Amino acid sequence: MRIRLLFILMTICAGGAAGAADLHRITLPPPTVSLKEGAGVYVVRRYCSICHSLDYITTQPKFPKAKWQTEVAKMIKVYGAPIPEESAKVISDYIAAYYGTGS
Repeated sequence: MRIRLLFILMTICAGGAAGAADLHRITLPPPTVSLKEGAGVYVVRRYCSICHSLDYITTQPKFPKAKWQTEVAKMIKVYGAPIPEESAKVISDYIAAYYGTGS
């Protein structure tokens, strides 16, 4: 009797865990924005698209590099973006060069 009860409880728990996993699964739509090819584009795609659409980059005013450095730092410190320090520099350099004033 105890073995049967244990089997029933294990089955219920396993079924609940599988169901819970399905509740957290999402499918994102394919990206609709194509960034300009250049040094750092892969880093930008990897980290920036974690939190927002890449059109947030392409539709911003043409800021200078210092402003982009500040914006990337804000994404990390204020919003908690998981961007390593060396990648933050690559991101701000890329955006300034291809979507900013370059300097």
